[in-house]
Amino acid sequence: MNVVVKFGLKRGKLVKVEKKGLLFLSYGSPLSKDDLVPYMTSIRRGRVPTEEEIANLTKRYDTIGQWENVELQTMAECQYRTLLTLLPSMPSAIGFLHMKPSIADAVDSLVQQGVEHIIAIVTAPFFTALGTGAYEKQVQSAISKYDTVTFDCIRSWWDQPTFKEYWVKTVSECVNNDKLECIDSVNADCVNSVKSVYVDSVKSECAVVDTDCEDVFVIFSAHSIPLINNHGGDSYALALEESAKEIAEHCKLQKWTVAWQSAAPHGQWLGPTVEDAINEALQTGADRIVFVPFGFVSNHVEVLYDNDVECKELVDAGGAVYMRAQMPNCNETFLQAMASAIVERIHS
Repeated sequence: MNVVVKFGLKRGKLVKVEKKGLLFLSYGSPLSKDDLVPYMTSIRRGRVPTEEEIANLTKRYDTIGQWENVELQTMAECQYRTLLTLLPSMPSAIGFLHMKPSIADAVDSLVQQGVEHIIAIVTAPFFTALGTGAYEKQVQSAISKYDTVTFDCIRSWWDQPTFKEYWVKTVSECVNNDKLECIDSVNADCVNSVKSVYVDSVKSECAVVDTDCEDVFVIFSAHSIPLINNHGGDSYALALEESAKEIAEHCKLQKWTVAWQSAAPHGQWLGPTVEDAINEALQTGADRIVFVPFGFVSNHVEVLYDNDVECKELVDAGGAVYMRAQMPNCNETFLQAMASAIVERIHS
């Protein structure tokens, strides 16, 4: 076999150029009910879920139409394919934390493509040791059998300009929607019908929208983490709060807050909860409560059920109208934020 070794100039010296490859990492989503037990067992680090836990999760997925909606099942693959169109040509692979192909499978694929240095990025714009850190550990484990392969992980990309551009545009359109039509869908049919919201990604400035709506309360939400992680120097909460503030100020929102959702039923988790935020919004006299799950990147069970079903029930019971900003899904402007972070790392 002929081996081609590339060299380049660095500070006037001839040095070997590593072949770099992209590792696209995502959480994974069950494709059928048969996937639920192994899926949950993986999430719970080998602890098999009880029948009650499986029944509860099955109900949530049944409600959002998970089993019939191929686009929901393959959202990560769509994001991966779209992202590749925004990047220079390079070896790449996709791996899931809790589904197949696994992260180890993806690392093997990249090595087989001749990659010597792996650049990994997770479909989570904000870093947390509990979340993003779990992906990093699996990548580290997978490459340990390869003596000549190295990797680094892009830990966050929320600070890329087009991340804010997407959310400023989407939040502004939702808040100013007099027809109350900004929710994707309660039943996940939205994946087929949602029109992507595009912002000129060439411009670094977002359009300033005057949202003079005193009856609107906006809740920026993200997945909660255990307090022990937050107190351990994790920058997750601070980054989310900073990003929400930037978006809120750009949209000139008068009433808004950051809240946390989808916590486990045991232990102490970061608050205030989304339930607390809904109560706060109702106490201000808000007629419309707008959810912005900007800690997530697409339609999935924690948005389509936890927000669009459970949170909506609480809002409805309080006499207000529930609305939700459209999720990015495979929006090119949003994914440009990932692409920009990757290109920066390629050239670093």
